[in-house]
Amino acid sequence: MLRMGLGLAAVLMPIQLLFGHLTGEYVNTYQPSKMAAIEGRWNDEKPASEVLFAWPDVEHRRNLFAITLPPPLGSLIDSDSLTAAETGLNSIPQENWPPVVIPFFAFRIMVGCGLAMLGLGWFGTYLSFRHRLAYNRPMLWLTFFSFPLPFIAIITGWFTAEVGRQPWVVFGVLRTADAMTPFLTTREAIISLVIFCAVYAFIFLFGTFYIYRLIRNGPVRKSFEVPHLVVPNRPMSLADDEPILEPSHAGAGE
Repeated sequence: MLRMGLGLAAVLMPIQLLFGHLTGEYVNTYQPSKMAAIEGRWNDEKPASEVLFAWPDVEHRRNLFAITLPPPLGSLIDSDSLTAAETGLNSIPQENWPPVVIPFFAFRIMVGCGLAMLGLGWFGTYLSFRHRLAYNRPMLWLTFFSFPLPFIAIITGWFTAEVGRQPWVVFGVLRTADAMTPFLTTREAIISLVIFCAVYAFIFLFGTFYIYRLIRNGPVRKSFEVPHLVVPNRPMSLADDEPILEPSHAGAGE
C-alpha cells in the first residue's frame, strides 16, 4: 500500500504542478493584481525577476529580507517568456489591491507542500525499486509525518485564490462589498458557521472513533468473513466488541 501511494504521488504530483502552472498563467493574464501580490512585485518589470522569499512591507511598498532570482526568471515562470513584461502593484490603484501578505505567504506554503510531496514520492519510489524502502526508517517517519501536507496545500491554495482576488467577487466587475447579502446579520452568519463546524466536527469525531474501534478489536476474523449481525444500516456493528469465533475444524467424534 505504501509503495502504491508513493508511486501514485511520484506520477500525479508533476501533473498537479503542471496544472497549477497553467492556472498561474491564467491568473497572470486576467487577475494581474492577484499575481503581483503573490509575487511581491511592486514595480512593472520587463523582463521580471522572481522573489523566492521576502517580507512584504505594504506601507513602504517594498520587500524586506528579499531573496530574489534575477531576470528573466520571473517572466519565464509567470508567462513562459524570457522578455514578457509583468505588472507591479504600483501601476494598480491601491483600492484595487488585495491584502498582499496573505496571498504572498499562502502561495509559498502551498508550493512548498507540493514540492515536499513530490520529493517524498520520487525518493520513496526510488527506494521501493531498490527494495530498500521498508528498511529506511527516516524515510518511513518522513512519510508518516507528511500526512497533513495535502490538507495544508489545499487550504493555503484556497487562501491564495480567495484572498488574492479581493476586493472583487467578479474581477473588475463586482466588488465584494457590493455582493454582500444586505439582510444577512453578523449573528446569522455566526450561527450558520457554528452549525457548519459542529456538523463536520461530529463527522470527524465519529469517523475517528469508528476507526479506533476497528483497530482496537484487531483481526479477530478472516478478512472475507462478515458476521451475521452486521447490517448496512448499522456500520458500527462491524466494530462490536464481541468477537466471532473461528469455525471449528475438528473431525467427527473429537
